[in-house]
Amino acid sequence: MLDYAVVGGGIGGVLASALLSYMGREVVLFEALDYLGGCAGTFHKKGFYYNAGAATFVGAEENMPVGSIARYLGVELPIKPIDPAMAVYLKDRVINRWRDRERSLWEIERAFPRMAHSAFWKRVYRVSQSLWNMWCDSLPYPSPTSPFRSLLRHPGDFFSTFLCNFFSARQVARLYLGRFNSDYELFLTHHTLITAQGFLEEVPFSVASLGFTYPNLTNYYVVGGMGRLLEAFAGRIKNIAMKTRVRSIRKKPWGFLLETSRGNYEARRVILNTTIWRAGELLEELRDFSERAKKKYSKLWGALTIYMTVEGEIPEDFAHHHFILLEEPIPYTGSRSLFLSLSEKGDPLLSKDNTRSLTVSTHTRLELWEGLSREAYRERKEKATEYCLEVLYHYIPLLKNLKKVQVFTGTPRTFERYTGRYRGSVGGVPVTRENFPFGYPSPLTPLPGVYLVGDTVFPGQGWPGVSMGVINLLKFIERDFELC
Repeated sequence: MLDYAVVGGGIGGVLASALLSYMGREVVLFEALDYLGGCAGTFHKKGFYYNAGAATFVGAEENMPVGSIARYLGVELPIKPIDPAMAVYLKDRVINRWRDRERSLWEIERAFPRMAHSAFWKRVYRVSQSLWNMWCDSLPYPSPTSPFRSLLRHPGDFFSTFLCNFFSARQVARLYLGRFNSDYELFLTHHTLITAQGFLEEVPFSVASLGFTYPNLTNYYVVGGMGRLLEAFAGRIKNIAMKTRVRSIRKKPWGFLLETSRGNYEARRVILNTTIWRAGELLEELRDFSERAKKKYSKLWGALTIYMTVEGEIPEDFAHHHFILLEEPIPYTGSRSLFLSLSEKGDPLLSKDNTRSLTVSTHTRLELWEGLSREAYRERKEKATEYCLEVLYHYIPLLKNLKKVQVFTGTPRTFERYTGRYRGSVGGVPVTRENFPFGYPSPLTPLPGVYLVGDTVFPGQGWPGVSMGVINLLKFIERDFELC
């Protein structure tokens, strides 16, 4: 009899399993694929490795969510700091997002002159810093006591951020900047899109402030790919069942019976690292719960992602991440941005034999890839890929001259097939005003003993958000859990 069965080896499943195992609980982690992380992991194809998504990595300092977990577990992470966090391309401008705030602000002022940047960004930095100061004492969320706890322990930070939850980022930006131009709005709104899955007018200013300023945190390069980061934490898990698919979970008087592709397991509690929309496929008792979630949280994004292995000379000072902003939407996506992540020269896994691994990604509307014939789907994918590569080569010409060893594209259909994500969505439930702060899903389900982790049950994205979501859940269900 297990204390916990954790279903799904994404970020949330791995971190929850590692923490519970370290606390002495009997845990088994089930992962259907042959690698950990799903759409946040590292996979291989025809001898070459790729990060599944083009993404930055932050939050590893000791006082931040990922760093707090690593310190608690005694895990050394395979990371190295990078600066700038990314280079942003907009028309004829390149805006480097440096860690140093003054240097970063100088780049923004140079790109968008004659605007009251200083007052606006001072407010942005103050709100984001206040949120990070309160993050641990604000958990568990949602809880009636967490606002009072934050108020008592951080009164200045609490009042600095409270009203910011109820105004959109666009409203606050206009208050400080007046009628800012379309280029600046494009710059700001795509920061909120990649961090909160929402546009400037949709995202609360408090949430947007974290998206605007994450390049000013310490950003890291993960040596060996995101998968190595997951494997570092997975080293604290005693029992991992890879390539083991959980087919169904049944409620029993003593707990839960899990029927898997490799036999049956019994557990007192179950943690699902799946989306809120898919939980009902494993447990009959959660079917209505998931169906209601599909109706309530229907505004979702997917990703069109191009994977490339290239060979050739790339300058030493070439940034690891590049963010290209466009005036017109990319065909078959609804997005006006491309995000490129490049492996580092000498990376032992991603850059073997003098090659480099590139992941190029853009948001896409899910419905644009649904209900298509095989021929229409193939044609749409080819045209979108061709367009993205043209844009990429226009803004970063040196990439065009590199030898293409391998190029292929993934769509929401691809993500759904390989990772099991609902409709191939990525990024979780958008952290928009209609969902946050009072309407976001909880990690607790209507069925006692069954819980959720991942990016659909906590108002945060990427590694920092999912890490906080795991800490949040354990604060609910384990009384002796004290991480921060």
